[in-house]
Amino acid sequence: MPLVPVDVRAIPTVHTVGVSSLVSDSRLRMKAKIWDIYSEDSTRNSYWYFPEGIFVEQFDSLFHVTGSIIADTAYYFEKTKLWRAIGNVVAKNAEGTTFETSELFWDQNAPANSTNAIYTHQQVKITKIDGSFQNGRSGFRANQSLKNIFLFSGDGEMNVVESPDTLQQSTNPPDSLRRL
Repeated sequence: MPLVPVDVRAIPTVHTVGVSSLVSDSRLRMKAKIWDIYSEDSTRNSYWYFPEGIFVEQFDSLFHVTGSIIADTAYYFEKTKLWRAIGNVVAKNAEGTTFETSELFWDQNAPANSTNAIYTHQQVKITKIDGSFQNGRSGFRANQSLKNIFLFSGDGEMNVVESPDTLQQSTNPPDSLRRL
């Protein structure tokens, strides 16, 4: 039988199927069909690979859910503590605001209030719980809690409910404007 050359770097050090794990130091709960871990060698740093999707929830110190991310594929680079979620990415913050994009990065080393903690350069749709939404055509960046958001090339829509008082005000301008 002939020998077949094998590149050992292409084989994960750990291969796990049907994962449900709690990462206590990061207060994360992960679920994935497959979790492969590739060890560090002379040509690359160690990383985790989730080829068939991932669901991640983050908790506060009292175990209240503060956010979640779901994606078709994901990588986690251990040395830099950087997550990269790819394909049908949906992230949600504690207020219920939803972020939908094709790629999302989460830098766990970023300071808690840094607006460079979670970001993408892909188009993103941000939908608030009231149904209003914003689009970032060139992406966004935000802090760890997905609250302080900066859109790149953004636009959006919001729901406006007009009361009889606001309609009256719009048809009858104030006295200072009537003179113009």
